[in-house]
Amino acid sequence: MAERQSAHRQSLETKVVDSNCASERLGMVLGFTMCVLAIAAGTYAVIRGKDAFGIAAIVTALATPLAVFIYGKAQQRKELQARQQAIVEAAQRSSG
Repeated sequence: MAERQSAHRQSLETKVVDSNCASERLGMVLGFTMCVLAIAAGTYAVIRGKDAFGIAAIVTALATPLAVFIYGKAQQRKELQARQQAIVEAAQRSSG
């Protein structure tokens, strides 16, 4: 019975991980598509004489993913520091 419970739990965890990977992949594809479309629309606007709108669309399309990347890296760094601090504190408690 415990083996079946363990197998069932592992099956659920596998499904969750696979679903999260698929969601992340879809998000990246849709984000890339939106950026390409915004850059294309900005280029079209510049060609048609709407320079301010076109340049704003292009800059926004390029800056948004960059900002998300920088924010994500900062969050990863904070999480890593928190984990390292927790490990240090646990080691100090066990040795002290």
